[in-house]
Amino acid sequence: MTSPNPTGVVELFVLQASDYIEQLDGVLNAAGNSGADGEALARGARMLRGSATMTKLPGVAEVAAGIERVGRALREGTLLWEPGLRSALTSAVDDLKVLVHGVRAWGPSEDQRAQARSSELARYAPQLARSNTPSAAAGGSAFLANEAAEIAVSLDQFLAHPGDSALLGGLLARVRGLRGVAATRDLPPLADVVDALDRAGKPLELTSNPVPTPQQLALFQAASTLLRRAAIELRSIGRPDPASPEVQRFTAAAAALDEATAESAPIVPIADLFYADNGPHLVDTAPNPPTTPSQRFRLEAVSQAEHLLRLVSEAQVAADIAGRDRLSRELRGALRALGAAADSFGERDVSAWIARMAPAVAALEPSALGAMRQVSALLADPNSRSDQLAQQLAGLRGAPSSVAAPAPAMAPHAAPAPSPMLPNVRRSTRTPTGRDLAALLDTGISALGARLTQRPLSAAVPIVDEQLVPIESLLFRGRAALDRARALGSQVRGAARTPSPDELSEIYDLLELAATE
Repeated sequence: MTSPNPTGVVELFVLQASDYIEQLDGVLNAAGNSGADGEALARGARMLRGSATMTKLPGVAEVAAGIERVGRALREGTLLWEPGLRSALTSAVDDLKVLVHGVRAWGPSEDQRAQARSSELARYAPQLARSNTPSAAAGGSAFLANEAAEIAVSLDQFLAHPGDSALLGGLLARVRGLRGVAATRDLPPLADVVDALDRAGKPLELTSNPVPTPQQLALFQAASTLLRRAAIELRSIGRPDPASPEVQRFTAAAAALDEATAESAPIVPIADLFYADNGPHLVDTAPNPPTTPSQRFRLEAVSQAEHLLRLVSEAQVAADIAGRDRLSRELRGALRALGAAADSFGERDVSAWIARMAPAVAALEPSALGAMRQVSALLADPNSRSDQLAQQLAGLRGAPSSVAAPAPAMAPHAAPAPSPMLPNVRRSTRTPTGRDLAALLDTGISALGARLTQRPLSAAVPIVDEQLVPIESLLFRGRAALDRARALGSQVRGAARTPSPDELSEIYDLLELAATE
């Protein structure tokens, strides 16, 4: 039979499944006389099973489920490693490579191959009466319910032993596996839960002896409770309740963690670090500085403004409580960083405007989001002129009454204007990494080819010489997104290493954009 999935979905599956199969191949190649790593084997097979289930390819999912059962049995010590088992696993992984590359024209021969491998694996690890492997009829909700319940169990185990690095690694592996499933975005608040868990776990993952803070522990506890309820609702009604009390407790815990880890130190001009005498000093002023403070601010603001554009775009369509709460927190942090940068570079008009608009933007008021989007579009373009920005800010002076006074928490740090002869130094600010950084790079590159055909964001906004940049034009679409995903996939495979979750997430996002056209 021919695959019922759209071309973009199939291409996405082939890319991510190939990576999972390479991981399984690596586990088997590294297996010595004592046997393969059962945990790694089960983890890779579980991610492949989930991807195949979401793509409605039950044949691949059944073979992956057989490998997953073998991995669990090896991990638990109920199955012994012996040459016959190794041969069966090697054959199964080899046949998975053939099956994955044949999903575009699936037929009876593929069904027969998948059934044969599933049956062979079942002789070593029989399928229980209640299997964790969802069938094609069960759909994605059953799979997501199982994964949510498993993450909740892992959270409880880590909460019982919060210093165990192995438990933390297993938890984050499950979280990142679910984060790569596109369907979580259509079932709020799942996407926000796994995103918050990943962000909270990363600092702990980087230490050999993780010691969670009270805020991290509170987030893990709230997420465990929420995921257990979500698993029950996914099985019963097909989707979690985005307005449940568990969601509200989780959003409060996430806000407390973000507040505890927020960076508030501004950018400080080097001139402020000098004594107030005539020297001698260790650093001399440049006789002909290459850039002015205003030009350096525009360069500094590009990445921050692109980040704001993405947040504003998401905020304008967000509907669920957890998603809106997360975006509100991220917008507050992004505005705080941009306002501090503007103030440190002497851009008082920009910092004052941000401080005045910040409360309404963080409240996700539509008019404030629209104004922030227009200003961010100008700041994201390093070629736009200062007079354009000044005219844009002047045209948006009439802010809604709710934003007439700035919130005290958002008021920019007062700092003297930097010397035009000295560079600035960053003491601390938010630097995008991982998936955010990849998104910023992609949007910046794609904008170069789209500049000549863009339309202004609003006819009511005064325009001087250049048109504003709509956020939609900064995204890959259709064939361009597919080509970009293929290039990234080839780059990762050519590096001869296991791709990171951020790299996989970027490829998933590109292929989703390709599937929309």
